[in-house]
Amino acid sequence: MTQNVTQTPIVTPQSPRLPSIAITGGKGGTGKTLIATNLAVSFANAGKRVLLVDCDVENPNTNILLGKSFDDDDVKSEPVMIYKPTFNKDLCTQCGLCRSSCYLHAILQFPEHYPTLMEHMCSGCKTCERICPTNAIEPAFRPIGTRYFAHEVKPNLDLMVGELIPSEALSAHIVENLIEWAFAPAHSEKYDLIVLDSAPGVHCDVEKTLLAADIVINVTEPTPFGEHDLRRILELLKLVEKKSYVIMNRANLTTDAQKILDDVTSSALEYVGKIDVDRTLIEDYAKGLPFVLDPRDFPAKTQFLQIFHTVEKILSHSTNQETI
Repeated sequence: MTQNVTQTPIVTPQSPRLPSIAITGGKGGTGKTLIATNLAVSFANAGKRVLLVDCDVENPNTNILLGKSFDDDDVKSEPVMIYKPTFNKDLCTQCGLCRSSCYLHAILQFPEHYPTLMEHMCSGCKTCERICPTNAIEPAFRPIGTRYFAHEVKPNLDLMVGELIPSEALSAHIVENLIEWAFAPAHSEKYDLIVLDSAPGVHCDVEKTLLAADIVINVTEPTPFGEHDLRRILELLKLVEKKSYVIMNRANLTTDAQKILDDVTSSALEYVGKIDVDRTLIEDYAKGLPFVLDPRDFPAKTQFLQIFHTVEKILSHSTNQETI
């Protein structure tokens, strides 16, 4: 594994220029990473240059399904850095403005003492530096995670993964870093499509991922948990005003599929297809193999390829292109 130690501050990403799909699911375990990975491989097999971005930075695992280890020699890594203030005691007058302006209360200061930073509470907003009347706050950076990049994990498919350092809390900054890199203007000629695999849940990491996408595909399952969390993610999608679609994974697991489909219909969402529980798919998953690469024909693969062709048409229409 090669490592680049350039300390680059995080910058809010610009509007994406490349066609993009975000795969989400509200809860963990619905199969969103399975769908995201196999969609990315399918587009790559169709001749598109694809970048798959794993935005589940607290528990990334797309690399496992693609047979890639972060320790491989051809995987490049770069620390994701965040701003932290340092206090110059020669210039500090102990006025307390930095402490009082910190909305996260990350700066601790007792009377007649110099301020001290509680690093894990600092969001890197730089308010303290801007407000200091004596320029006593100087910039520094500290690592909060790692960005991994693997070229050609499969033909036409590159992979980028973010990983938060354990005990750190600023996972959204890692997601911002990934999205900024993925949608950088320099990559507009390098890729035809970006596939974003979101974190589970409806928190800020997921919101940032969905905001970067042209379309959003929700992966759910016919269980009470799947129904509950699909409703939660639909609330978030209304807030971010994104066109979204639904895939039913493990559709024959229970008899509750129709109830969830009724929710989809009442929410004016488009249902793009289902994937049944399939032994061959499970075997491929256990081996860490994208099931679309399995040369055998089996029902779940056929169902998924129908979904893939539907998604191709949706994305083409969404981005006003005949092909992507």
